[in-house]
Amino acid sequence: MIVRAYVLFDVDPAVEDVLDHLTLHTLANCKVLASRLYPEQVVAGLEADGFESEALENFNAAVAELMSETGVRRATTLGITLNP
Repeated sequence: MIVRAYVLFDVDPAVEDVLDHLTLHTLANCKVLASRLYPEQVVAGLEADGFESEALENFNAAVAELMSETGVRRATTLGITLNP
């Protein structure tokens, strides 16, 4: 199963390298591709694979790890798609 989602990160615009920390991560079998929308917002596409529960756990672990990056204030999941 593949879990695909878009996550909106509210970031501190004063932290210039926050996009670098979010872009092109590979975390717990979860790929991340991020792009800055506005100085204070970054949108990221995440894709995790594995069995259903494993893919969702990988997605949750990736979001939690990205939330711990310097300059990240909040994350909002915009949509999740599950593909068998």
